[in-house]
Amino acid sequence: MVHIKRLELTNFKSFGGTTTIPLLPGFTVVSGPNGSGKSNILDALLFCLGLSTSKGMRAERLPDLVNNKLAGRKTVETIVTVTFDLEDLSNQNNGYKEPDSSQPQLPEVEENGEKILASESEDPFEIANSFDSLVEWSISRRLRVTKQGTYTSTYYMNGQPCTLTELHEQLNQLRVYAEGYNVVLQGDVTGIISMKPRERREIIDEMAGVAQFDRKISLAKGKLDEVKEQEEKSRIVEKELQKQCDRLSQDCVKAKKYQQLRGELEEKSLWQTILRWQNLQKQVWKLRENIESGDRSLAEFNENIQTKQTEIQEAQTELDKFNAQVKALGEEELLALQSNLATQEAERRQLQEKQKELDTTINQTKTNFSQLEEEVDRLQQSLEILATEKIVQSQNLSSLEATRNEAQEILNQQRESASAIADTAEAWVKQQAQLHHQIETLQQTVNPQQTEQARVREKIYQLEKQIQEQQESLGTLEVEIENQTKYYEQIKESKEASSYQVESLTKQLEAVEQELQIQQDTQTRLLQEQRDRQRKLDKLEAQQQAIQEATGTYATKMLQQSGISGICGLVAQLGKVEPKYQLALEIAAGARLGNMVVENDRVAASGIEFLKKQKAGRMTFLPLNKIRPPRLNQDNSLRWGAAGFIDYAVNLIDCDFRYGNIFAYVFGSTVVFDTLANARQHLGKYRIVTLDGEILESSGAMTGGSMSRRSGSLHFGTVDDSDSTEIGEMESHRQRLQEIDIVLERCVAEISKLQEKVKERSQALMEGRQYFRETQLKVEQIEAELQKLTKQQEQGQGQLEKNTQELANAQTRLVSLDREIPVQETQLTQLRETLAELEKSHTHSEWQQMQSMIRSQEAVLQERETTLRTAEQQLQDLENQQQLLQEKVEATSRRRSEYQEQELKAKNTIKEVNSQILVVHEQIAQTKAGMAKAEEKLGTEKQKRDQAEANLRELHLAKQQLEWQLQKLQESQQGRREQLVALQTQLEEQKAEVPDPIPTVPENIKMGELEKEVRALQKQLQALEPVNMLALEEYEQTQKRLEELSQKLSTLEGERTELLLRIENFTTLRQRSFFEAFDAVNQNFQTIFATLSEGDGYLQLENQEDPFNSGLNLVAHPKGKPVQRLASMSGGEKSLTALSFIFALQRYRPSPFYAFDEVDMFLDGANVERLAKMIKQQAQQAQFIVVSLRRPMMESSERTIGVTQARGAHTQVLGIKMTR
Repeated sequence: MVHIKRLELTNFKSFGGTTTIPLLPGFTVVSGPNGSGKSNILDALLFCLGLSTSKGMRAERLPDLVNNKLAGRKTVETIVTVTFDLEDLSNQNNGYKEPDSSQPQLPEVEENGEKILASESEDPFEIANSFDSLVEWSISRRLRVTKQGTYTSTYYMNGQPCTLTELHEQLNQLRVYAEGYNVVLQGDVTGIISMKPRERREIIDEMAGVAQFDRKISLAKGKLDEVKEQEEKSRIVEKELQKQCDRLSQDCVKAKKYQQLRGELEEKSLWQTILRWQNLQKQVWKLRENIESGDRSLAEFNENIQTKQTEIQEAQTELDKFNAQVKALGEEELLALQSNLATQEAERRQLQEKQKELDTTINQTKTNFSQLEEEVDRLQQSLEILATEKIVQSQNLSSLEATRNEAQEILNQQRESASAIADTAEAWVKQQAQLHHQIETLQQTVNPQQTEQARVREKIYQLEKQIQEQQESLGTLEVEIENQTKYYEQIKESKEASSYQVESLTKQLEAVEQELQIQQDTQTRLLQEQRDRQRKLDKLEAQQQAIQEATGTYATKMLQQSGISGICGLVAQLGKVEPKYQLALEIAAGARLGNMVVENDRVAASGIEFLKKQKAGRMTFLPLNKIRPPRLNQDNSLRWGAAGFIDYAVNLIDCDFRYGNIFAYVFGSTVVFDTLANARQHLGKYRIVTLDGEILESSGAMTGGSMSRRSGSLHFGTVDDSDSTEIGEMESHRQRLQEIDIVLERCVAEISKLQEKVKERSQALMEGRQYFRETQLKVEQIEAELQKLTKQQEQGQGQLEKNTQELANAQTRLVSLDREIPVQETQLTQLRETLAELEKSHTHSEWQQMQSMIRSQEAVLQERETTLRTAEQQLQDLENQQQLLQEKVEATSRRRSEYQEQELKAKNTIKEVNSQILVVHEQIAQTKAGMAKAEEKLGTEKQKRDQAEANLRELHLAKQQLEWQLQKLQESQQGRREQLVALQTQLEEQKAEVPDPIPTVPENIKMGELEKEVRALQKQLQALEPVNMLALEEYEQTQKRLEELSQKLSTLEGERTELLLRIENFTTLRQRSFFEAFDAVNQNFQTIFATLSEGDGYLQLENQEDPFNSGLNLVAHPKGKPVQRLASMSGGEKSLTALSFIFALQRYRPSPFYAFDEVDMFLDGANVERLAKMIKQQAQQAQFIVVSLRRPMMESSERTIGVTQARGAHTQVLGIKMTR
């Protein structure tokens, strides 16, 4: 593995002369007494590799790193060289992928600043860049210090000078980082513990390469600002061009329309003159006819009026006579009877409706009762059927039990008979068994031989046939194998081409999918941010509105937006004060600061009505024309003899003269004092306010205490609708939401475009893979086919040889079987004949017969047992059904009783209702009889009276109508004669204006419409003058410039949207990169902490939603203790937790070597052993150099370097290889 092979120190700190320390891979411990210089070895690494400043190497200045024994010389220097072994360089990554980030330029000399020497060569990386060809790579740093204290520092790579930045770039290739944790000093562990959570999170930032994305975002924002600036300039030019274009457009329209409108005006003016003359003629003719007709109508109206007057007098006399007769006959009594009859008929209708409802209820009850009766009958029938079935089933069960018992008894008898027969047949059975055994033994020998004989004959036939077929098949296989081989070569070439195409398409698809995922992540993040910001904005707006409503500013805003003229403003807006008096005057004015000043009481009334309609709250109005301030008698004695007196409050206000009465009303005679102590001397004499806001009333009341200025309150010169911070925050939310909308729109378009690309690439990839699979399948099939054919060929050849051998063997065996089988068949025939004679005896027949009867009877018994169990189950089912039906019958009977009670109750109610209806019928009949009598008396006379009254009314109306018509006609006649004289005069005047001959005028045109058209044309002509005829050419030029500018703006807007989307994508990648690093380090931390402490722990962000504005906490749960944060742990627990964090960082971004400087100093023995075990495990992947004084650490190491320093001498080192 890559590791530090050698460290060479010359005059570095406690090392005098040149000391070479060889270092090996694995776990090395550096140990020695305090002050011996063991930590200087790690300082030398930091110094040579440029991984720390002088203070990090325990020196105030770089010259302090030179061995102090050389202080008296003119020029002294120290050199440190680190040599790396680059064997097995390819395994250095260990699966880690380095973020693409570039390191900034760093200074070569960190502190002195007096003189810097940076030696350069044309190509300092000529050797370093080609790591693959190197076995070793050395880095050196030379520090030269003059007697005056100035110094120079130079870096070398393989002997070639270089800058520190160039060195770090090469070290980064070996996974050695300036900001990493390759070298962990004593203070680094403490630093992890003491650093702020935000600084701890910034470590993860460095690991994740967040700075790279920050730089890209910064560059994009710079470009965005440039685009915005260009867009703003173009917008200004566009507005000016648009204004110019609008103005020229109007001029062009004027120029085109002017001539047309003038011709139309002349033509229509002539028409107007002709129509006016023609209308005058028609009016004169019509007026003469109307006057003659009106004179005739006047005479007719006078005659009709005299006739109507006579008829009215006669009708009035007749009506008076009929009125006297009707009153005498009793009309009032008839009206009372009619009212009583209406009441009685209404009561009868109500009773009849109730009767109908009861009848319906009874019918429904009867129907339900009938249904229940039917249900009960059905259930009773079902119960009877079940009872009958139950009886039949019980009888059937008894019969089945008897049958079963009978079968059991017969079976027992047969078994006893069989036992008796068996006792008498013992000798016969033995002889029979002996013969059976002999037959079976001989049969076992003969049967296989017969089977083998037949099989061998068949085998010989088959083998002969197979040998012939195989010889033919082998010839065919050779031809087919040759053809398949040629086809295989063609398909294999096609497969390689399709494989390359699939690989290319896969890479393209992955690239597009990755870009799509970034856009989708950006969209998701922006949508979430949009929802969060919208909620915050809604909340702020709601709070602002609530504050406005509470302080009255909401009503103020509504009034100011209402458009009501005459509103001057709030009292607070109309005056200004010096800052030192502002609090006192605002307290003195109190709620009157929010009063609205208006011009007059009419405006105030309009404002009140507006607030009512809008439901916008209440407001006090101060009309300037009505306000009457209290009379102010200023006491001049206060100015000369009152300590702390400042002035009357109204005199401290700076306002317009017209608002003087307003502020006099607001403050009255309030005076202002500087302090409460001075004001108390005048308590009860005046209304006083102090500069600190205390109020002393003339009644003696005192108000004061602490003050808090809330947002939304009113102040002189301002109306703070909200705190400036809240306003800024709301505006920030609105701007960001607008920006998010723009970016989301572009993001959606990009997602759609990318999704289409993914779809196309996926389709192409799917087709390519399909073709590849088909080709691969063909290749596999051909390979399999070739293998199969080759195998068949080999098998066929082998099988042919095998079959030939088997044929010879089979023929030999067949000859042997043909000799042995006939002899054994003769013996078998003789034994079978002997057995047949024995089995013909009587004992054998009885035994066989009895066994058959027993088996038959057992089957009968089993069948009857099954039938009996089935019958018992059916009987139990019948009993359950009978019980269920009985319960239904009882429930139905209860419901039937309820319906009977309802029916009886309804019938009783109907009887009562019928009785009431009869009573009402009798009352109605009596009332009608009374009305009939009264109507008989009044009927005739009343009809006559009503007829006479109607006739009189009609006559009066007819007379009035005639008189009104007469008057109107007289007035009309007078007006017509006057109008006729005027029209005749106008006709003579108008005749001179009419041309001769008279031109033709359209028939459908009307004078009113023509006059409107003429007036419109005249106004249009006046509006058009003067006309700029050059406007058309200028308009075309301006329009062309405007179109070019619009295209430019569209391009700029697209660029701006693209930059915004790019920034959001960088932000998404930045956040994704951070969380990938955080999750990996967190997982490593959990694993490592569990190993070191036998507990559990994890990393916790203070704000998971906004990690870049939050800190990182180390949360641990040591074994046997509750969960706690880093700050609440003991010293040893803190060290273990910090070390776990460092190990987690190292595991995430591994390096070829690590150096620890007494990191175990705060740990007890057990924890040191676990730490040493952890380092030993890690040393399998990287080189570890650990400075330690602890025994467990040295015992776990592979080797130990001893460091010592005699008094007055240089540091010396000694290597010890540890043996196990």
